[in-house]
Amino acid sequence: MRDEYFNPKETPITYILVAINIITFIVLEIMGNTTDGLFMLLNGAMNPNKVLVEGEWYRLLTATFMHFGIEHLMNNMLLLFLLGQIFERAVGPVRYLGIYLGSGLTGSFLSFFFMCLMGKNDIVAGASGGIFGIVGGMLIVILVHKGKYKGISTKRMLIMAGLTLYFGFAYAGTDNVGHLGGLTAGIIITFFTYGIPTLIKGSHVDFESEKNYTLKQDDINEE
Repeated sequence: MRDEYFNPKETPITYILVAINIITFIVLEIMGNTTDGLFMLLNGAMNPNKVLVEGEWYRLLTATFMHFGIEHLMNNMLLLFLLGQIFERAVGPVRYLGIYLGSGLTGSFLSFFFMCLMGKNDIVAGASGGIFGIVGGMLIVILVHKGKYKGISTKRMLIMAGLTLYFGFAYAGTDNVGHLGGLTAGIIITFFTYGIPTLIKGSHVDFESEKNYTLKQDDINEE
């Protein structure tokens, strides 16, 4: 257990991401109350009016490192810490960071876009988009590795994703559009950056065993 989950040298990005989220939460708690929507809005949470009218597009990113209360933070960080390390070992730290941030931003943008379409003006924050991106990415990793990776099967990951989405839809106040956006982005980005290269490497052509089709000198007709 210690070797698998408590070695920052092997999974540095996961530790850094968890640390940033926790530090951000502590700083915000010192400044005010993270369960107060207005306070969170004033300090970087995502809101359609702030983004579209006031042009504060940075909120699409800052919101992914903010959480409404300690329970929200702990639930997300537990998933990020446990699943993130497995995913980082599979795809590598650089690719992992790109998938996480890309999924988080995609989730934020789709949430923003959906609220604009529906005429809503909610205040949104949380790392769920990036975490769902990891879940989607793990599905690709498992499929590429023929249905199982590090003891996790495709069926188990699908159940995990399904249950997480279900609980999101079952409880009010959950940004399900952001979750779906992050999940979809994680699947797509991981497929193109990890899935395809891995499949190509796994099915490479052994040229030494191929027949030699070079023409013999006698078969060449000179003009």
